[in-house]
Amino acid sequence: MTRSLDRRIKIAFLIMLGLLLILPVFQLCCDVFPLPTISENRRREAPPELDQALAPAVFINQARKWFDDHYGFRDFLITLKTQIDYSIFGVSDRLYIGRDGWLFYHTVIDNQKPAEEAMTDAELDTCVANFARLRDYLAERNIRLVIITNQLKDKFYPEYLPPFLQGHSAHQRFDDFRVRLRALSGITYIDTTDILMSLKSTRQIFHKTDFHWNDPAAAEVARATVDAIAALEHRPVPFWHYPTTVFEQKFSGGQARELPLFTPLSEIGFFVDPALSPQIGQLVRLQPPFAYGTRGTTTQDDLLPPVVWYGDSFSNSFERAGIMDYFSNYYRVNVTMDTRLGDVLAALPVDARYFVFQEIEVKLPEFVHLSW
Repeated sequence: MTRSLDRRIKIAFLIMLGLLLILPVFQLCCDVFPLPTISENRRREAPPELDQALAPAVFINQARKWFDDHYGFRDFLITLKTQIDYSIFGVSDRLYIGRDGWLFYHTVIDNQKPAEEAMTDAELDTCVANFARLRDYLAERNIRLVIITNQLKDKFYPEYLPPFLQGHSAHQRFDDFRVRLRALSGITYIDTTDILMSLKSTRQIFHKTDFHWNDPAAAEVARATVDAIAALEHRPVPFWHYPTTVFEQKFSGGQARELPLFTPLSEIGFFVDPALSPQIGQLVRLQPPFAYGTRGTTTQDDLLPPVVWYGDSFSNSFERAGIMDYFSNYYRVNVTMDTRLGDVLAALPVDARYFVFQEIEVKLPEFVHLSW
């Protein structure tokens, strides 16, 4: 009787093992079970090309990478593991899970911020000197440098960091850089930190589930930027006339997509009513290194002089708030890892009179080597 039971257990184990080996391949080939796919900020590996078969090592390696990205139940198993980590242990491989649904990137807190904090006074001085060189380079072409820098949400909402990270944002090296930058003559510095700290007392300024500030917060910085340039042009201030009318809607940001759960995390996000920005400029595609821009449709006297906008994804919120409508010509450089400042400066439009340089704080170590 015992032998028979042992035999049945062994057979059942072998059957289960066989199913575990066969079912993923079966699901890959036949897609029998309709399972949701997870959103990833990358392209999944393509299958190997037939001509790669002439190089077996290359073919096998590509086949392995393709299988790792596509085997049956892959997305379900990743989601299951992520859900267990999140629901039971309150952790994630890519994110710190803060209080009240606030999310923070591991790479920012663990890697980029420490690199920023390790900068010496000499390196900060070099950063400012590099911006002074950029100021002078532009001034020779009758272009004014405007600098906008963005600190991240751990600066403004340290109270929502996990308990073991409390005190992380008590003082940041970037604050020392801000002091130096404010003392640099011949530029216009829009200190978003001061603007947002004041605004935080009245409404939420960053998304909980996304890396970025929200559009109403960006609209206030856009207002300050336009008014500062208008003052330089001796125009009546305030020059910005769009009202910041805020509406709320359910929102699940990019950080939430880094946390694939069976029920995705979401929040009530705050946005600016797009109907308030009529987009009076005609959107046009431009040649690299510029991505796109606008041509004003009213007389130049009604608008500010042409601007080159060198900005990362935080600048997209400016555009949704309608900042393009205030310039006779608007030339946008969408800054990515492949963007070279030298290429932009070499291609400066002849009519440009302002150059807006916008970057997030964790790029500060790169400013030491700012060149063109």
